[in-house]
Amino acid sequence: MNKDNPALIAFKMWIFPGLVSVLGLVIWNDVNEIKADVKSLMAQSNIDKTRIDNLERQLYGKISANIPSEKGHNPLKNNKLYAMIPNNSFKLKKRLYDF
Repeated sequence: MNKDNPALIAFKMWIFPGLVSVLGLVIWNDVNEIKADVKSLMAQSNIDKTRIDNLERQLYGKISANIPSEKGHNPLKNNKLYAMIPNNSFKLKKRLYDF
């Protein structure tokens, strides 16, 4: 079989760490760009949220970030509440303290 040339072995020993270093540098650069983009997007999001809150405050009054509804409106007053009984096994038992 062919034996590797000592110069080829030395080249392989030199090129592998170099390629790993270049790959690490590229990944590090991309991560820093992503961090910068996320910071700018978060700042823009805060600005947009402040604008929306101010518009809601102007439109609905002093209370913001709430759903506008009628004053004194109780959603449970107009809706009937029901309960599910599993297996239709409801049995009425008389207890001593029932009147």
